[in-house]
Amino acid sequence: MAVQTHGPNVFEFVHDDTKITFSPGAMDHDAVLDYTGPMGRYSFTGDQIEARKSARGLEVSVTLDQVSHLRMITLTLFVPDMELDDSAERSFRTVGIHATHRRSMTGGLGVALSSEPLEFDGSARLIEFRAAESPQLL
Repeated sequence: MAVQTHGPNVFEFVHDDTKITFSPGAMDHDAVLDYTGPMGRYSFTGDQIEARKSARGLEVSVTLDQVSHLRMITLTLFVPDMELDDSAERSFRTVGIHATHRRSMTGGLGVALSSEPLEFDGSARLIEFRAAESPQLL
């Protein structure tokens, strides 16, 4: 019997009091990232999430806070490339970075003032979403 593999569509990351849920989005759905941790509670969608392929997998970054015009706090996660076999869930470990940047005069990121490496315990799942059936008149 052949084993079918599928890519996960929901990732959960946990580090101390930080919990992050990320769904990369597909077809007509935007990517979604929810953050709960020492910086507060945030929900990001679509263009608020910067994602690019890297040697580690998918590098995902969001801006947690723009403290005045002088500094910006970002979170970057590394989402590993993986496949799920017949199981619907797989555990993994990965890293992330909380960083505070000085903003440049042109509005972009400048020099990093501080950064904190984070080690995450993660789980990857494949969740099947189905549209609700529309009621039919008899």
